[in-house]
Order: sequence, then structure tokens, then C-alpha cells
Amino acid sequence: MQIFKPFLDLFNYVIVLLCVPLKYLPSTYPFLPKRLRAFVESWDLEMINAYINSYGKKIYMDQRASFIHPENYRPLVQSSPEYHLSEADIRGFYENGFIGPFTICSPEEMVTLREEIDLQIRTPSDVYDHPCGRDRHLDCEAVQSLVTRPQLTERLAQILGPDLAMWRSGIFRKESGAPETAWHQANTYLMEEGYKPTLFPPNLDRLFQLTTWIALDDVDLENGCLQFVPGSHHQINKMLVGGKGAEGFANVQVKIDAEIDPKTVYSAEMKAGQCIIFTERVIHGAQANLSNRRRWGMTFRTVQPSVKVYDDEMVHNVKYLKKRYDTGKWGILMLRGQDKFGVNPHYLKPATNRNANQSEAAAVPVLWN
Repeated sequence: MQIFKPFLDLFNYVIVLLCVPLKYLPSTYPFLPKRLRAFVESWDLEMINAYINSYGKKIYMDQRASFIHPENYRPLVQSSPEYHLSEADIRGFYENGFIGPFTICSPEEMVTLREEIDLQIRTPSDVYDHPCGRDRHLDCEAVQSLVTRPQLTERLAQILGPDLAMWRSGIFRKESGAPETAWHQANTYLMEEGYKPTLFPPNLDRLFQLTTWIALDDVDLENGCLQFVPGSHHQINKMLVGGKGAEGFANVQVKIDAEIDPKTVYSAEMKAGQCIIFTERVIHGAQANLSNRRRWGMTFRTVQPSVKVYDDEMVHNVKYLKKRYDTGKWGILMLRGQDKFGVNPHYLKPATNRNANQSEAAAVPVLWN
């Protein structure tokens, strides 16, 4: 069942309609087909009703959940003074949905590092067996050296906790003239498969993931830096599907169903080597690249090890990108602390020489953000 593509498919609409009574009959879940059961368990009644009552024209961007603040805003770990976050810093993160920018490395060091990254990611991925920009923190030494720096991990730990597992990374290359990225938000990445989430945290209402966006180039408003709507992470919004006013979002035409005051938008302008940390729940996007410069960045998504990723699937479908990823070689990368839960496989790096065959180098596909 493909809930998100096509959105207005009559068959999908009827299936969703028939699922309403099933929500009241949990005793039937074990007898349902696997995908139908996953859908019924993942979508709450408000999400289903929004889809049905709008005749498929409105749909939640992700699973609905509250966003509970901690009892206090003290850092969850002790860190060196140069990486220390104050209680006011962490309170600001919970109130705004993002924090930073922070410096990971100097612009001069980033010039050398991004050349190494560019070379390495053009070789076929050890995980997905073809050139791509997805999850290269697993098999590219230059990328891994960037994300394991204490300038990043110690700040993440103060907000998310002492044990950190990286589950996803991606490259975002916006060349001159690239279009805007529409406002969007995520929680458990329900939109990827559509009928079920990608992440399975023990508690949807607690912070369980952080995303880091690292600038490989200087980024500013002119070349399409990341933008945020402060405080918008406290609820998951619906999106308007297709029709007048819909915007480009990957291969989908959607518009977030929320009033956004341009005066409140924060533009994350950064120098190369700086990063910003945020919850994917906060509404974020990027304007078109109106400059004659490239805007290149990478995202790294970190979860608490208690969060199950990908369920037990061996192939992960990202429907809005029209991409399929074999997860047979995928695994989490522990950045800090220990995995005390064991709900995810760990990545086992194969014995390959990343630069052994540069003739295999190819252009890396541009991702959507």
C-alpha cells in the first residue's frame, strides 16, 4: 500500500477509510497483513481522519506527538569548558528547536577536508554498492573524522545524553540556480515509507533524535542557507497535497498547512566548518540559490541507542525520492558511549581501499534538502 504516491489514489483512500474500525479492534492486529497492521499501528485516528475528511488533500507530515521539555535544562553530561552548553543554551534549544552555529573546524581546514570528502564520496558506497551521498559517514574516512570530533559529539551529548548512535547522513549540494526547498518537518520519518515510520523510539513525546547540518561551503541567504521557524516543533503540521500554491518538495508537490510569519524566520548563515544542531520537528527549509556560488552541506542524524531504526526491513523505500536502499549492510555508528539496548545492527566496515580505484568515481546524486 502506497499512501503517499499517488496521494489521490482511490484504492488507497478506500483502504484508509476501512481502517477506521480497525483502530477500535486491536485484537485483530495479529491477523492483519504485515503492511496493513503497520499502517493501523502507526497512524492515529486524527491522522486517518485528516486524510479521509479532506479526500486525500491533507495529510500529516509525520506521526503526531507532543514535545515534552525535561524537568530541568542542565546538560546531560559534563564536558570540557570549550564545548560546554549552559542551562540557558539548552533551554533555548527546547524553546526554539535549534542551537548554534558552532565551529567544528576552521574554514582553512574545511577546504582540504571537503576535497577529500568530494573524492571519497564519488566512489561506490560500501553499504549501497553504487555512488551516492547517503550514509557516507559509514565508509568514508574523511566524513567519519568530521562527525566524530568532540566539537560535535560533546555538544550533542549534553542535549541527547551520553550514548549517541548515528543512523543517517546525507549530502546536500545546491548549485547556482537550484530551486527552493519547501518548508517541512519530520518526527519518525513516516513520509519515507508512508504506511509506517522509519524510527521507532520508546517514547514519541520525548526528544530522541538530533540532526546536525555542517556547512562545507560558506552558506548565506543568497545561496540558500537553511532556515527555521523558531518554536514550530511543538506540533506536527498537516501538509496540503497538490493543487494551487503547492510547492516543490523532492518529487512531491506539497505545502505545509501552517501560518509562517517571515519576520520570525531564522536564517542559519554559517562559515565553512560551522554547524547547527536541530530537531527535525522544527519547520525548516531553504530558499533558492540565487548566487553564482555552490551551497554544499552535510547532515548527520543521531539517535539514542534505544531507538529502533528501519524495523526489520531489508529494503527501505524513500517514496518521495523514488529510491530503494538495501539495508543488509547498514548499521548504526556509535559516536559516543555504549549501546545498552542492541535493537540495531552495528556497521561492520568491509576491508576495502576507498581510493583504490578512482576510475569508479562518478557524480554523486543531489539529495532534496
